[in-house]
Amino acid sequence: MKKTLLISALLLSSSALFAQVSKPIEMPYYDYPMEKGDHDEVAQQYCLICHSFGYILNQGKKSRPYWTGTVAKMVNEFKAPIPKEDQQIIINYLVKHYGYESTGQH
Repeated sequence: MKKTLLISALLLSSSALFAQVSKPIEMPYYDYPMEKGDHDEVAQQYCLICHSFGYILNQGKKSRPYWTGTVAKMVNEFKAPIPKEDQQIIINYLVKHYGYESTGQH
């Protein structure tokens, strides 16, 4: 009996929470335009599988070693299906448009 009352109370309280929303909720859309050229289609093809381009923009300008390490992390740790030849294309694209050449770290 106690179990039935508990389940009933939980169902009633959860339905009351949902009933408080009287109209559909719209999520805002943010467009994060990518720089065009230099094989941007390769970066779009692989990077946008898992995250928005805004995630890349939020990193700020980073060095070649940073972008190389980031692409390696996506492939090795997160198992991004990026072929070896396309990894370098993506790194070059990111460095040219969202980074800088450097021999030092980040």
